[in-house]
Amino acid sequence: MVLTDRQRSDLHAGIHEYLLSRGEKFAAAAAALALADPDACAKSESSSSSTTPLLEKKWTAVPRLQRKVLELERAVSTNASYHAHRSSITSGTVSNGNSNEGDGNRRMIPRPPTFK
Repeated sequence: MVLTDRQRSDLHAGIHEYLLSRGEKFAAAAAALALADPDACAKSESSSSSTTPLLEKKWTAVPRLQRKVLELERAVSTNASYHAHRSSITSGTVSNGNSNEGDGNRRMIPRPPTFK
């Protein structure tokens, strides 16, 4: 997967912010990242006043989006089975107990009501 420049900058800013929040043990890694991408790290330092760190915000979005994808896949599956069932009914395979072998593509038309 290829990241755009903005995505890469946001990722580096989030990692830098996370490393700084972890304390002294990770300060060297944060400094190395600051040397490698000074623009992104300056951005993370200026936005460090936010309540939720950027990396945590992105990380928690992943399960939410995965759950949404699963819901949509389930809906597609349900709709596909519904339409498959519906197409088998309208193709003439199921109609009043009789099968219209010659009229496979003809749709069923309801009979008009009889008036007495």
